[in-house]
Amino acid sequence: MSADTGGYIVGPCPPEEELEKLGDAIDMSGADRTLTFWEFPLSFKIAYIIGYLAIFVSVFKMAPVILGQMRNLNKRNKRKKIIDYVLKKPGCTPSEISKELKITRGCVRYHLKTLKIEEKLTLIKERKFTRAFQNSNAFTNNEKTIIAHLKGGTRKQILLNILENPGITNQEISEKLSLDKSTTHWHIKKLREDDIIISEAEWKFSKYIINPAVETDLLKWLKT
Repeated sequence: MSADTGGYIVGPCPPEEELEKLGDAIDMSGADRTLTFWEFPLSFKIAYIIGYLAIFVSVFKMAPVILGQMRNLNKRNKRKKIIDYVLKKPGCTPSEISKELKITRGCVRYHLKTLKIEEKLTLIKERKFTRAFQNSNAFTNNEKTIIAHLKGGTRKQILLNILENPGITNQEISEKLSLDKSTTHWHIKKLREDDIIISEAEWKFSKYIINPAVETDLLKWLKT
């Protein structure tokens, strides 16, 4: 009951009604005084310090792992955003992805290459542009070529004019679209190289029509 009569007996606190019966027989006054850290035995202080050092070392060792996991999560999130954007905008370029998703171009190129290696996306080089497509049978080769050409506003207008006016000439296209003949000729050349249009010679003029082999796909993506 007290230090003078043989020490303290420590046990669970009895119910409140029993405490009232015991009165002063139980010491409920709390600690006699508070000890500072430096008043504890040396062995306790050493154990305490070693414990904190062990925690610090563990956290230090785990930091690279935690940071690595955070970086990997960030990469996965960016790649998912890129894939989702490519699905919505087939034929988009790294520049377009960078602008829309607010990701640096270098970072976009890195993730596109990784996604290509993982066979999640297909990258097609079209002149100075790289275009990204879903890596599946969702698009035929003709569709990928058509989509790439339709990304350019001028070329799209040229194709619309040829569709509406089969047999139209270079000069007529230039006049309708207020383009330089050289500009029209350059776009026509690219469309012919990819077999999107074919030419028919008549006297000294070349007349252009849409290649029947791609016309259905062209109409589909013009509507899209």
